[in-house]
Amino acid sequence: MTKRVRVENADSNTSFKVVVQVWDKGYPEGSPDKLAQEIVLANPCDITDASVYPTGTRYIVVKEAP
Repeated sequence: MTKRVRVENADSNTSFKVVVQVWDKGYPEGSPDKLAQEIVLANPCDITDASVYPTGTRYIVVKEAP
């Protein structure tokens, strides 16, 4: 079942950005995973759109931008 997910950069400090990556698991099994989408939330209150969702073969990574 698909679930939509929203991620927000809730930090009021504009020096810290958030990176949201959407990955598809490799197929056939053992193949490398593929980056489907990368979104940078650069400003406070930036939020992802409806294209960010996990499934049985898709996962999300949220991290601070370098």
